[in-house]
Amino acid sequence: MTNTDVYQALGVFLVVFITHAIPFLPIPGYVATVYYATSHRDPVSMALAIIATALGASLGKLFVFLYGYGIGKIIAGDELAYAKKLFERISKLGIDIAVFIFAISPLADDVLYIPLGAAGYNLTRFFISLLAGKTVLATVIVLWAELMTDLFGEDVWAAIITMAVTIALTVLVLRIKWSAVLKAYEEGGARQAAVAIVKSILRRA
Repeated sequence: MTNTDVYQALGVFLVVFITHAIPFLPIPGYVATVYYATSHRDPVSMALAIIATALGASLGKLFVFLYGYGIGKIIAGDELAYAKKLFERISKLGIDIAVFIFAISPLADDVLYIPLGAAGYNLTRFFISLLAGKTVLATVIVLWAELMTDLFGEDVWAAIITMAVTIALTVLVLRIKWSAVLKAYEEGGARQAAVAIVKSILRRA
């Protein structure tokens, strides 16, 4: 591995960090990860890509978490109050799991992180769950990029597929109506809340 390879990995970190630090940016910097992984296919470079991506994403989302109540009000409006009430009714372990699950998925996880920051959730617990999830996601992305390169033989195809899937999933997640989720949770628990999330995502505009 050369100094150029290390600098390129640092570039991946910066791109991922910047794109994750901007709330609701529809195209995360995973495209940079895909490009690096498909052009540096040795085990050391793959590990470096995973580390750079996981740290960049985690530190970027930490900034989102710290934006706090002011930014949350601007983005989420009245729905922020319902989200905070929902989180207050869930155990700390449940929140940790939720952070981990959102971190694993390439979704607009700001809908969870901003209310948590506004509610003053424990920073250490949040970051540990976040970093664990982003590490899993980064590993999947790097391995998936390798697979796409083997199948298509061109880096551009892996990047295009990643962008398309990310944009589509982000649009769906931004449709979550937290007031309906909170009501469902109060009436039927986590299962009904999950159903409400799906219904709010699939609802007509």
